[in-house]
Amino acid sequence: MPSSRRRGEDVQEGQQLPRTIAFRLGVALALLLILLDHCRVSCLMSNSVDDWVSSSIVRCNGIPGLTKEQRELCHRNPDVTVAAVKGLQMAISECKHQFTWHRWNCSSLTTSSVTQHSSVMLQRGYRETAFVYAISSAGVAHSVSRACSMGRLISCGCDPSSYTGKSTKSGGGSTQWKWSGCSHNLEYGMEFSKQFLDAREVAGDIQSTVNLHNNQAGRNAVASNMQVRCKCHGMSGSCELKTCWKVVPDFRIVGRTLKNRFRNAVAVAQSNFGNVTPLNRVRGFRRRNRLEHHRNQQRQRKHRNSASGLVPGNAPGRKGRKVHQLAGQLFFFQKSPNFCERDSQADISGTSGRRCNRPSAGGDGCASLCCGRGYNVVRQRRTERCSCKFHWCCFVQCQNCTVEEWITVCK
Repeated sequence: MPSSRRRGEDVQEGQQLPRTIAFRLGVALALLLILLDHCRVSCLMSNSVDDWVSSSIVRCNGIPGLTKEQRELCHRNPDVTVAAVKGLQMAISECKHQFTWHRWNCSSLTTSSVTQHSSVMLQRGYRETAFVYAISSAGVAHSVSRACSMGRLISCGCDPSSYTGKSTKSGGGSTQWKWSGCSHNLEYGMEFSKQFLDAREVAGDIQSTVNLHNNQAGRNAVASNMQVRCKCHGMSGSCELKTCWKVVPDFRIVGRTLKNRFRNAVAVAQSNFGNVTPLNRVRGFRRRNRLEHHRNQQRQRKHRNSASGLVPGNAPGRKGRKVHQLAGQLFFFQKSPNFCERDSQADISGTSGRRCNRPSAGGDGCASLCCGRGYNVVRQRRTERCSCKFHWCCFVQCQNCTVEEWITVCK
């Protein structure tokens, strides 16, 4: 009897053991899921608030040369300032890309120099200075606008002005579309760029006036290249309805736009009233005063235009169109140096040691880039990745290959 009783107890213990193990595993799994969810929430909070705010507070207190207005703006919007500084870094990288084969290649620019205006280049009125101001302003507006739509900033979100709430037929067809999604908040980005970068320009002289104009020209380059993205909805991809939203362009497009405006930059001079006037108008006015015959022709031309109903060059309508056209152009008021020789006081690194393209007859050619000093042909050895293979799943494995090539370098 005792032996049979013991066997019964062993059977009951054997049946309860799996239940106990399953219960403990369930409790452990539930605790693990709660812990993971807590960690996920903590990480999201850290990425959106704590990390951005703490790092930008250090940045606000650590960057010398900020004006009182800039420092106050930074402390009020620390997370937005982080996005703005990232935009400045992006602008400097784009500047180096656009001017890779120019005598001046943005090599002296850093994020701190752009923010503090400590670079000598930023205290001049060259074409290159105009490009730096424009690309920096565009970079801040671009970065802040994207950060708003990605939910990284506390003070802004998606652009609410692009939603109409109505469906619209496109091109007379049957496809309808409406504003939806999350449009990049360009208005907020441009406003913060204006507050952050324009705060330094308070002197009212030609330097500040031109800098303010070029800052706005950079922001206009972003606004004029805004793009519309759409997504189709419907059975089997029929695209019966499309939802569309606005996004800022790829920054390379903004860089190319400003590079073209750099080539066609307008030289200006400051009048006695503080206004900035293109020099070609000033010189044309002086020539007309010197040449009596030319002045008579101008009077006859104005008389014919008034008789035929045409608007003369100094009429309000024509002047308004001219001002509108100049709003997107870059202004400069000093002739640029040749950037050939190194000058540390002028923040010019020179072109000695720069790689050039020997057969080219353009600006990247050795004849132009080396400024007539000639060039050396040297052998360069570099290591690059090669024979890359994709392995499932999911990584790419490459080999390191050594490549030797002959390059031309300016003397």
